[in-house]
Amino acid sequence: MTRRTRIVGWAGLVLLLLFGLPSAQAQDADTSRARLVDILHADSLTGQMLNGERVRQLYGDVRLRQDSTLLRAQRVVQYLERDDILFFGDVLVIDQGDSLRADTVRYDRRTKVGRAFGRVRLSDGEVLAMAPLGRYDVDAKRADFERGVTLIDSANTLVSRMGAYWTEAKRAEFAGQVRLYGDETYLEADSLTYLREDSVTTARGDVFVERVEVDSLRADTTARTLLFGDVVYSDDRVRRRRVTGRALLLQLERDSTGAPSDTFIVRSDRMRTEERDSLRRLIALDSVAIWQQDLSARADSVVYDRVETNDTLRFQETRLFQDPSAWSDDAQITGDTIRVWGAGDGVDSLFVVGAAFVARQDSATGRIQQLKGRRLVGTFPSDSVRVFTIAPNAEAIYWLTDDEDRPDGGVRASGDRLVIRLDGDAPRRISVMGQPQGTYYSEDQLPQPFRLDGFIWTPDRRPTKEMFLQEDRIRRRLRANGRSLPPVVTTAPVIVRPPSERDDS
Repeated sequence: MTRRTRIVGWAGLVLLLLFGLPSAQAQDADTSRARLVDILHADSLTGQMLNGERVRQLYGDVRLRQDSTLLRAQRVVQYLERDDILFFGDVLVIDQGDSLRADTVRYDRRTKVGRAFGRVRLSDGEVLAMAPLGRYDVDAKRADFERGVTLIDSANTLVSRMGAYWTEAKRAEFAGQVRLYGDETYLEADSLTYLREDSVTTARGDVFVERVEVDSLRADTTARTLLFGDVVYSDDRVRRRRVTGRALLLQLERDSTGAPSDTFIVRSDRMRTEERDSLRRLIALDSVAIWQQDLSARADSVVYDRVETNDTLRFQETRLFQDPSAWSDDAQITGDTIRVWGAGDGVDSLFVVGAAFVARQDSATGRIQQLKGRRLVGTFPSDSVRVFTIAPNAEAIYWLTDDEDRPDGGVRASGDRLVIRLDGDAPRRISVMGQPQGTYYSEDQLPQPFRLDGFIWTPDRRPTKEMFLQEDRIRRRLRANGRSLPPVVTTAPVIVRPPSERDDS
């Protein structure tokens, strides 16, 4: 069992051991339910009337033992005619390495509900829970922490306004400004559910997750990943994550000087991530939009795979399904399915299957160059060179200019296969193969409109970096320089009104 999976599991056990003790002391009131408790030490023991009730009190370094459980307090008050027992003053319970400390403990042996007040601390030697007060229901097997709870282990610190843990179901619920601080990960949520036995966590309500790490492939680069959503579900056993509702993933990379070196953004209604051996997979579903420096895209669903072995990036691939559109430089690419592949960090090739269409605005005339066919293969041998091959049933419209870059008509061509090479912004070579046909139209002969069937040109749909960063939840996080600071954990006393002999509430 890992330390993380034990972060709350021991809490119910320690409380159960603690709050099961007083019923054993109440032998006079209910001998049928008594269990043997040894009084190891007390400076004095008295029986008296307190506010009209018979009580028994133990004073001064009170130490009790039941089986393997030890309890220490400065004063113990047992009400002989009702079910309350109070423990006062630096209360300490120890059982098999687990310990609980509190200023005061009240236990109702009839309802089997106990409350610990003031500087409540639970620990198993590796994990510490702190709260102003705690409550445990023995029958329901439920522990509650109110007015702020902090859980700490060697790797994580969790802070929230309140929390509850069911010992039998091994389920924890935290609510109210939940914050989880780890070595590389920070999480915020309105509420969080943890299933200890299944290693499953569900965070809800304006969830934010931030991860900062050194890129294993580039030691001088720091990767910072921000994840947003309404619900984030994590299954650590199979290394899967699921995000629903306003899902957004933003990855920032900075070099050793702190300058941005790369940015990758994905937004959708739903996301899933999977990790298997060397494969890292991201699946985005419903209204997907993607932006990065050399490629942006929209689709109904996207699958992104990244394969690393021995700290070496083997390849990365993005597949877009259901009415996808992709933009690279000034070109818009559409089709039934689009696949983008790269052997390294950049894009090496692009494939379109079914109804492939490429539209590209000419920088000189503003007119739209057009390519159409059943399949498209685009290769990028260098940063400035693009080669597009489209087949079969290839068609093209490309515009001409004169020596002064003025419009000079256009050409419509078709054939079994068409290859266009772009050097920078300008087409350098156009080849039509397999029953080639072509028609030149001068400026005064151009058909209106001069377009291929299925013409698509929607530059207003092209995702931009700015459109992802408009929401306040995104801008606020980007203003932070690196992971959010860890919480200030204090050991100062927390003032909570403890029960008194006069308080029956």
